Amino acid sequence: MANFNGSKCIVCGRVFEESDDIVVCPDCGTPYHRDCYNQVGECINTELHNEGISWSQKNNEKVTSENTSEAEDKVCPRCGSVNDYDQNFCSQCGLPFNNGSSSQHFNEENNQSANPFGTMGSGFGGQQGQYQNGQPFNPFMGGFVTIEDDTDIDGIKARDIADYVGSNKFYFLAQFMRFTKLKIKRSFNFCAFLFPEYYYFYRKMLGHGFFFMTFKIVMSVIMQSMLINFGMSSEMTTMEIAEKVYSSPLWSGLIVGLSLLSLVIYIISGMFSNFWYFKKTKNDIQQIDQVAQSSVHRRDTIAKKGGTSFGIAIMAIAAYYLIIRIIAMLIS
Repeated sequence: MANFNGSKCIVCGRVFEESDDIVVCPDCGTPYHRDCYNQVGECINTELHNEGISWSQKNNEKVTSENTSEAEDKVCPRCGSVNDYDQNFCSQCGLPFNNGSSSQHFNEENNQSANPFGTMGSGFGGQQGQYQNGQPFNPFMGGFVTIEDDTDIDGIKARDIADYVGSNKFYFLAQFMRFTKLKIKRSFNFCAFLFPEYYYFYRKMLGHGFFFMTFKIVMSVIMQSMLINFGMSSEMTTMEIAEKVYSSPLWSGLIVGLSLLSLVIYIISGMFSNFWYFKKTKNDIQQIDQVAQSSVHRRDTIAKKGGTSFGIAIMAIAAYYLIIRIIAMLIS
């Protein structure tokens, strides 16, 4: 087998090594990494094909030394666009290129523990799964959204948002980009709809958490007071309570009204929680920029200010049930 050590693959630009899996073009003999050739799907060394000559180490050195910019251009296998060598994604369709490098995006050292499928979602393989090699998927923006470290999202760099958000960063980056590009505020978040008081505490949105917890406590107190005043007792079955309540149009109307109010409030939470989180992310990062002493201090502060907290969420759950228990004892 020919020795290609020292030559470069014209797709990724990396020098061949003994351990590399190498294939050659059957027409001109141009060597490729097998993965690179499979990615392109055909030999792209058209210069040799047009001249009717075969690849050689000498020809390869000539191409890489005398015409480096042409050799290092990347031809997108999806749309055919020509891209610069240092681009990680196609500038036209967003297809990620296999550079064979270990470049890091969105603070990759933190992603490995958070993403069991590998860095930037690369374990999903191309277009499979929710992410395309690190590109957040957003069906409202036409599919995969190309976001790099320096992508500007309403005045904030994507890397700073990723540092702040922590877990589930790809989802929020796509949502934040959607808010910025489409100038809208709505996107449904099921966790914020089903358990808003706990979700906001988990995301360190303390103001929203206190509001929804207070609302839930007030609604519970009103409902308990109504049932007690209506002669209900803990010994009664659910069916007995329902029959007694709905026998009175006034009481049944109040309960239905309060239930509908709760549903509307929770729907609003689900619809706008992501946008509220986006505004909080922007405000916190901008405030940190005003006091950060260095880039390292700034990055650490952003990560500590944002992220998630199971501890706060657990304390909120415990506090809620404790308050409800105390109120039940007082009004019974």
